Amino acid sequence: MDDSALFEASFGAGRKQIFVDVKENDFGTYCKIKERGANQNNSILIPSESIVKLRDALNEAISTLGLKEGKGSSGGGAAAAPRVEKNPCAVHVGNLSWDTTDEALYELFARVGDVQSATVQMNRSGRSQGWGLVEFAGDWEVEAAISQCDGAELDGREIRVRADKGSKVAPAPAAKKAAAPVEERDKVPEPCKVFVMNLSFDTSAAGLKAHCGGVGEVVDVELLTRGKNNRPSGSAILTYAYEESAAAAIQALEGTELDGRDLRVRAYYLN
Repeated sequence: MDDSALFEASFGAGRKQIFVDVKENDFGTYCKIKERGANQNNSILIPSESIVKLRDALNEAISTLGLKEGKGSSGGGAAAAPRVEKNPCAVHVGNLSWDTTDEALYELFARVGDVQSATVQMNRSGRSQGWGLVEFAGDWEVEAAISQCDGAELDGREIRVRADKGSKVAPAPAAKKAAAPVEERDKVPEPCKVFVMNLSFDTSAAGLKAHCGGVGEVVDVELLTRGKNNRPSGSAILTYAYEESAAAAIQALEGTELDGRDLRVRAYYLN
């Protein structure tokens, strides 16, 4: 069982050196990462099917730490430090596909709330960093975005969504075009449907129907789930028999309490 090298690289400084080798043997390909120091050597083996997951995890760590590409600073003066901004109306979206665009990110979260901007973060070479920021009109929509979209699939990846805790945002390349403002996008409401958020995970379809039936006849209740295990998302789509009832529900049910939670109710949009 001879190991043949397909790729070799090394880097480091001082007494520590890191060696990265991609090798192949009778069992397949794997990545070997070895740290060699003055007193000890450590190494790990990573199967080929796990390398992409490792890359994504490292990219997420790099973006969180605000690290920059390259081999240190140049002699032309220190680069401007990335700015740290915490936005209570924004969510951080991780584990994005390299192919995910601002438009795709917007379309996913526009079903949850009033999206003001959706931006995939790029490095200076214009390559996606694998994460993005989505800003809503109000901070109460952040919880709904997390409950419904964390674990959702986008461009073949199971995305991770959390409240923005102060992302380190590098200056965008000059050529990057900002996402179109919300008013330029067409949002088509379904007149007989409403979107209900901030539900307790213990709320049943029957309980929600009874609570919301006081303003009109509810003909269908769809409790939304997320992830592969179909966990409750804390949101639902209600269908009323008449448009007037749906419009009245948005006004009458907003902020009402059900199972210990204050409901958030808005129009349901097709796109």
